[in-house]
Amino acid sequence: MKSLSEQFLAFAATVAAGLAAGFFYNYYRELRRAFKFRKRATILGDIVFWLVTTAMIFLALLRGNWGEVRLYVFVGLFLGAFFYYWLLSAPVSRFLRFKFQVVKKTWRLFLRCMRIIWTAVLFPFRLIILAVSFPLEFLGTLLKKAGRKFKTAWYNLAGKRIERGLVRARAGLSRLLFWRKGKKEE
Repeated sequence: MKSLSEQFLAFAATVAAGLAAGFFYNYYRELRRAFKFRKRATILGDIVFWLVTTAMIFLALLRGNWGEVRLYVFVGLFLGAFFYYWLLSAPVSRFLRFKFQVVKKTWRLFLRCMRIIWTAVLFPFRLIILAVSFPLEFLGTLLKKAGRKFKTAWYNLAGKRIERGLVRARAGLSRLLFWRKGKKEE
């Protein structure tokens, strides 16, 4: 049988585990509220929360009373969580909201700075691309116009004659290849 002081220490360990579980839940709740988790992230967060909380309570039970589960363990966990929500939940929630706002604003500032740096790094390359692409685009436009004029001139010089010759050749081949078209085969 355990002494009264050992039982009191085990009970205090379960109350402390209940306080810690309450804090972890409060932290997770404010984290979800601050970052507006979607359904999958909430499910994943719930799973992680319960795994961490279960492991923490299991370790507290091992250290406090060698893993024995008794009625006072559940009473201690309940009292720890109850006292946390009664005494500490509101101020800790305010602090956590402030903390997450600072984290979000810092992250936005970091992203904005990175965007400015990225733009500054890419600026010389954009100038080079612009300096090269403008003359190439102008040259391409000139070549298209010249190509259209060349195509028209080629068609006027040789294209009409070639086209008439191809039409005559098709007609001649058609007469040779399909001369039996009208007759029935017996």
